[in-house]
Amino acid sequence: MIPACHRQHGRTFLAAFFLAIWLLSACSHHRQELQSIPSDDSIRIDGALDFVQPDGSVAASIFIEIADTPETQMKGLMGRRELADTQGMLFIFKRLKPRKFWMKDTPVTLDIIFVGSDGCVVHIAESTPPMSDQRVTSGEPIKYVVEVGAGFSKRFKIDSDTCIRWRRLETAGKRPL
Repeated sequence: MIPACHRQHGRTFLAAFFLAIWLLSACSHHRQELQSIPSDDSIRIDGALDFVQPDGSVAASIFIEIADTPETQMKGLMGRRELADTQGMLFIFKRLKPRKFWMKDTPVTLDIIFVGSDGCVVHIAESTPPMSDQRVTSGEPIKYVVEVGAGFSKRFKIDSDTCIRWRRLETAGKRPL
């Protein structure tokens, strides 16, 4: 027969053991997420974004730069020459209103995805002409804009039934080790 004090120590040890396993597993998952971040030095990683279909399935996931200040929104993706299917930019606006975008000084062709306050796609401007002063409009009030490489919307079947779900990463703005 095992004394009560030894049984209590055994339970405490098991609880600590399983907690340690759980924490190591969580850290391992986070490390894998960081290792899958693109190594292109021109992109800053601020978060991750999923394109979610009506059935809850994820059509595509990308790493995003977040443009939530007037300065970062003005610059956007200007000067970028390429954008992988795993990269994009999320613009976050404080006020809901129709928005206009242009491709001035942006040599890469983009799909510009306008998203309402409910997180769902309102309008998509596909394959916008690079280096253009032509205005692309949302048509209705929006809260977010997601810029991705041209053809992304068609490849991943992003449409007005698609919504976005995004989050900032703890390592925002940093490059992986």
